[in-house]
Amino acid sequence: MKIKRWIGYFVLGVIVFGSLPVQACTLWAVNGSLVNGGGSMLVKNRDWLPNQYESLKAVFPKTGYSYFGLYTEGKYSGMKAGINKTGLVVISATAGSIPAEARRAMPHTGGVLVKLLKECSSVDEALARTDLFLGPEILMLADKNKVATIEIGPEGHFAVTVKENSILYHTNHYVSEGMLEFNRTIGESSQKRYDRIGQLLSSVTEPYDFSTVISFSNDQNDGPDNSIFRTGSMPTKPRTMAVWAVQIPPEGSPEVYIRILNPNEAEKVVRITADDVFTGKLVLD
Repeated sequence: MKIKRWIGYFVLGVIVFGSLPVQACTLWAVNGSLVNGGGSMLVKNRDWLPNQYESLKAVFPKTGYSYFGLYTEGKYSGMKAGINKTGLVVISATAGSIPAEARRAMPHTGGVLVKLLKECSSVDEALARTDLFLGPEILMLADKNKVATIEIGPEGHFAVTVKENSILYHTNHYVSEGMLEFNRTIGESSQKRYDRIGQLLSSVTEPYDFSTVISFSNDQNDGPDNSIFRTGSMPTKPRTMAVWAVQIPPEGSPEVYIRILNPNEAEKVVRITADDVFTGKLVLD
């Protein structure tokens, strides 16, 4: 499948969406000597109410780096995870420990994932863009050398954690010491998913391989509403809508794995290299 050079997209669904934001998403990453072959691996389970349809889009701007990502469209539209041509990956999660009404009332930077991917070639360059760290949100970043999280709180507060030869994981509440005061309420699901992904990551005999790291996205240890892979105890409850995973090797093209679980559609799995997209080809199995 060809993707036009100016702006291409492969749509897996069209989003229909009119609900309040949901406190969801689990993020995790592994880097360096812990990775089989080196480099970095990063995964996001995206959770939401089952009234959305996820899509994939590649963008080739006139200026800046080309990028490719998981999108939603509608009231809370935008990129939810992405990778650019240089191999920088950025994913996000809601800072659900601050109520939605309060988050919406706070100043924030719109489209921060797109800005970072379009303008930055590495984790270090992205971390230097502190002008973009405004409005409650949790970001996780990776390149072939390191992984990092940015916990963004209210009033310009943020905390950065950078790791090499280590693991990182996050859900929907602040965990950095300087950010704990901004947790108004830590949801049961956020805490259980945080504890569980940490347990799974610590249970692996190093080095980690990509299939193992992806397999954590299927974990249902804590039931339909609190597991890493959420099925929802009722049709109107949040559930896992997509999985986004990237392996960034020390040399060569990153491998991208996307699993789409749109409501009322058959499950779709896309597994490609980033070069397949950035050279104008999208190969589906």
